[in-house]
Amino acid sequence: MIPAAFDDDLMISFDDDEEDVGEDDKEMEERALIEATVARLRSRQALGKTLMTEKPKAPVAMTAGAKAARKLGRNTVKKSDWQSFVDWKTLEHQEFETLSDEEFAKLSKKLALEPQWRPMVSYLKSLGLKTRDLEKVAINCTDLLNRPVSRVISRVEYLEGELGLEKKNLRQIVNKDPRILLQRNRHSIPRCRYLTKIGLPQEKLADVLGKQPSILHLSVQKGLMPRVQYLKDEVGVSAEDIPLLIQRSPAVLTFSIENQIQPRVEFLYDLGISKENVVKMLTRHPQMLQYSFENLEEKLKFLGDIGMDDNEAALTVTRLSQFFSLSVEDSLRPKFKYMTDELGGTKDTCVKYPAYFSLSLDNRIRPRHKFLEQFDLAPDPFPMKLLSVRDDEFVLRASKSLNEFEEYKTQMVPIFTAQTAREKSLRMNSSMAQHEQLLLERRRVEFIRRNQQETARQREMSDRVAKARQSLRILRNSQHRSR
Repeated sequence: MIPAAFDDDLMISFDDDEEDVGEDDKEMEERALIEATVARLRSRQALGKTLMTEKPKAPVAMTAGAKAARKLGRNTVKKSDWQSFVDWKTLEHQEFETLSDEEFAKLSKKLALEPQWRPMVSYLKSLGLKTRDLEKVAINCTDLLNRPVSRVISRVEYLEGELGLEKKNLRQIVNKDPRILLQRNRHSIPRCRYLTKIGLPQEKLADVLGKQPSILHLSVQKGLMPRVQYLKDEVGVSAEDIPLLIQRSPAVLTFSIENQIQPRVEFLYDLGISKENVVKMLTRHPQMLQYSFENLEEKLKFLGDIGMDDNEAALTVTRLSQFFSLSVEDSLRPKFKYMTDELGGTKDTCVKYPAYFSLSLDNRIRPRHKFLEQFDLAPDPFPMKLLSVRDDEFVLRASKSLNEFEEYKTQMVPIFTAQTAREKSLRMNSSMAQHEQLLLERRRVEFIRRNQQETARQREMSDRVAKARQSLRILRNSQHRSR
């Protein structure tokens, strides 16, 4: 029988199924088993020392991440040999697959792992973590590697059983914030209860925490509740829409009210957007609250460049909430160019149908336009309604079957995509050429300026030399007369 661990959270007994035996026989069995396990522990220690001291004359160069992990490890309480032994027995008892000697040797060289961490590393690998994920853990959260495996297993079982997290969610969470596995379960309960209390469905809790695990670190009273109350009382988001907003962007619960949420809400008000429409925009696309002001102003400048006034720009962004998420150079500008050059549209078309900017140029706009064009059925200007309906409704316009249109897309979409990629490459090359031309122009101006300064300096020096010579000549003449 293996002695139970001394850690309060590791109350595991390995003799539940053992039959009753005599006291003397039982004592002899215990002693023999303890001696055997101690021998195994010593052999593992010897293996660990061999791994860590391999090739002493030519040590393997560690990566920056490994050096950081080693440095952090010095400042952390190391796991004892006994605790490492208990971790091994925990993994064996619960039938977790452990890393082979060869696998752990490779990881040790890459990440500068301690031999005592092998059970925890084995368990984390069983959760689906890759080598790069383990490197992040070794650098940012060495405490996790020193934590008893039983505690982490208990934590993972809680996250899977109570919160409904799947393995992919767990890997996502550990990759983003490994400290989550260090929390006690009772620390997470109030946060989860609050989220479900305000209307977040229990089945959506795993997705929300997978996207933003740092929510579990926030105080309910000082973190979560004030942000939810601000969105409800100040912004005007209804209680029914709060859960929907959180599902779409859980990061909203981590934003600063004074530095992030409030300034962007006021920015939208300054555009002339009503409070009611601001609420609609934020509910549909809450990611807007994390965009930089440079990003927001760049998109508004584009609308001004194509001829929209302030009212038209405000109407456009109000009706297309995700407008600010679109790239100017890769999405907005190419689509507007295609509208004016091919579809016969204008900026007024964009004001009336702002959803046009949300459609894919290569998968929706071009295929439908060119498909009708080959049958001389594409009107000018092209009706925006033909871009918004479903494929089965669209093909009725050309009196063709859905299969024919699908075959056309299969053939032409890769061509359209390649064409867009070439145009993007040309824009980038043109932009680089313009940038280089601008640098050359700046250098030319700087060269001319320096030459002018040098010429002026030399002229000034020449004037001083001429005056000095004139003074010397006058002095010599006066001396000559005195003689």
